[in-house]
Amino acid sequence: MEALAFSEEPPLRVPETIGTLIEVRASPKGGLGIFALCPIPPNTLLLSEKPLVILTDTGTRKDPLDALVDALSPSHKAAFLSLHAYQANPRESKNRSILYSNGFGVGKVESLSTGVFETASRFNHACVANSGYRWEEDLDKKGRMKYFSIRYIELGEEVTVDYGHGAKGLKRFYGFECDCKKCREGEM
Repeated sequence: MEALAFSEEPPLRVPETIGTLIEVRASPKGGLGIFALCPIPPNTLLLSEKPLVILTDTGTRKDPLDALVDALSPSHKAAFLSLHAYQANPRESKNRSILYSNGFGVGKVESLSTGVFETASRFNHACVANSGYRWEEDLDKKGRMKYFSIRYIELGEEVTVDYGHGAKGLKRFYGFECDCKKCREGEM
């Protein structure tokens, strides 16, 4: 395993959209979610964020995640540890549960890298989501995840992404069943 910790304190989110377009608050789905603070048209940049940590599977057995989290600045470590940690395996460490519960694939597909984000990890799931995301490499090669609206989002509406695991995967990996309109109506 190869790991990157971003212990410096420069802003993780540029441009800053928290408090102008979106906010993090309690979600009726449980825990925290991201909500629109104003009407948002399609193709609007909602969030552009560097990860708190990136973990790359290199095929070795040594797991550097604990050292990676310990190397974070105090505020970034607190942000990481505040994230939800669904524990599918009781022998799993809290840090590993946080990574599995909140990580997004970053970098090239073949790198098997997972990034955990302070704000983006608060996006909740919907099979028919109203936003999408993509990884973009920066000049510094660290990269950032960018989230865009894919349809009109109303004031106060929860902003969601598709976790991409299907109903069985959601229960297995995250411990919940989807409650989006399509799933409630039995269409998914």
